[in-house]
Amino acid sequence: MKRRTFLVALPAVAGALRAAVTEAAPAQDVEYLRALERAQLQRPRAVQSRARIAPVGEPGTPLVISGRLFQADGLTAAAGFTVFAYHTDAQGHYDLPSRGPHSWRLKGWALTDVEGRFEFTTIRPAPYPSRTQAAHVHVTFEGPQLPRRSSGIQFSDDPLVSREDREASTKAGRFGSVLTVTTKQGVQHVTWNVRVTDAS
Repeated sequence: MKRRTFLVALPAVAGALRAAVTEAAPAQDVEYLRALERAQLQRPRAVQSRARIAPVGEPGTPLVISGRLFQADGLTAAAGFTVFAYHTDAQGHYDLPSRGPHSWRLKGWALTDVEGRFEFTTIRPAPYPSRTQAAHVHVTFEGPQLPRRSSGIQFSDDPLVSREDREASTKAGRFGSVLTVTTKQGVQHVTWNVRVTDAS
């Protein structure tokens, strides 16, 4: 049976994540999957629809990600899904360089409510130190009758977001993943609608 793919209206930022679920994953993607499994061992026993990624006092611009997950029809809320998110810190690192790759210090879990809503309080991630790829947040979803799927977001005010990613997000309409950033009382906010589809 072919491995199924998580299809959300998502530009190239999650290309490496999608590659990680193919039948013949490269070694780096195998390591990513192993790291993802290790991270899940740290998941709290009780998960709510609102969660924190960056701890209080973490350097960086405060950010709130308000999301809503929908079923394939784009209308029905996807309730009871676990949302796992992680991202870089304000310096563009996932963790101390001495910890090696795939050690994600800033990570969190939420559970979609009856309306498919979830929210993360965190900081705005920075691009990698090389500044060749736009800043982004990695996100995975898994839930009733759906194995884990990978996705992610970027920020519309980031000059590193490619034209192709912006065009793909615009084409996706309300399910785009290059998100508009607003600021209220010093806190940045983005709103993300995600549609889960499942194709063989």
